[in-house]
Amino acid sequence: MKDSMNLSHDFLIEKLKESEYDDKEIELILNGLHEKKVTTFRVNELKGNFDNIKNDFTKLDLTFTIDPNFKNAIILNDYYQKDGFDSSTGLDITNFSIYKEGHIYLQSLSSMLPVLVLDPHEKENILDMCAAPGSKTTMIQSMCKNKVNLTAVELHKDRYEKLKFNCDKQGANVLLMNINALDLNDMFKFDKILLDAPCSGSGTLDISNNKYQNSFQEALIKKCVSTQKKLIKKSAKLLKAGGILIYSTCSLLKIENENIVDYALENGFDIDFCRVKVNKNTFSCGSSVNENVYIKIFPDKIWEGFFVAKLIKK
Repeated sequence: MKDSMNLSHDFLIEKLKESEYDDKEIELILNGLHEKKVTTFRVNELKGNFDNIKNDFTKLDLTFTIDPNFKNAIILNDYYQKDGFDSSTGLDITNFSIYKEGHIYLQSLSSMLPVLVLDPHEKENILDMCAAPGSKTTMIQSMCKNKVNLTAVELHKDRYEKLKFNCDKQGANVLLMNINALDLNDMFKFDKILLDAPCSGSGTLDISNNKYQNSFQEALIKKCVSTQKKLIKKSAKLLKAGGILIYSTCSLLKIENENIVDYALENGFDIDFCRVKVNKNTFSCGSSVNENVYIKIFPDKIWEGFFVAKLIKK
């Protein structure tokens, strides 16, 4: 890792050290955050046919791979994109009819992982607490052929409209609520809850330039931690006995991840760890699994930095 990279990311490095990463891990994380991301997307099984879409991309002479964790996700190996556009080739996936009609959805593999761990099934009552823009919401119904009783909540009006747009485009049947999840009546009870909490985004920062430093600051982290604690406390109240809670962030900071889970475990919320069944060896860069109860992924050219924990209501 170059000294110049170290010098320009002092605050980020300080936060990573506070999160108990060693020098080698910090180097991996910084290099991963600096690296361009290849395009990944999933096939929307409510509209698209996986084999047909694979054939479409084969005809474009684009090489791709299928990650073994995700049966409907495609990694375009040599296609580096920003919002679907690859400046080196001029190819823009967002111009494809399969994109415009909702047959595919551009989404990182890391963003798909919480839904994979949630393991939704038909007829379950599931809550997506902080749902916008709808990536995970629509993935749930894609996996279950629209047979989940799914409620998705989003506080901010502009993000709610994006959530609604994506659900409509993907053909996902979802009860949408433009409210603060903290205001949900505690009489509601769900079999499973996905809490993809607002966070600092430390696992997805673009550090190829220093603009990220304008927002990635101590005040943001403190605000996120406060919100995360409130949301995980609320989620425990809304969960049925024996129900499953997935807590996830796109942060790599311990204060937003392990510490939030510990806060829930230590403050009488009646939840406990549950085993995470994912093959960690398929993560291409770095990852850690704590006795199969959480997954932390380091960023690289395919994966974004992410944290996923699985909890169960006693």
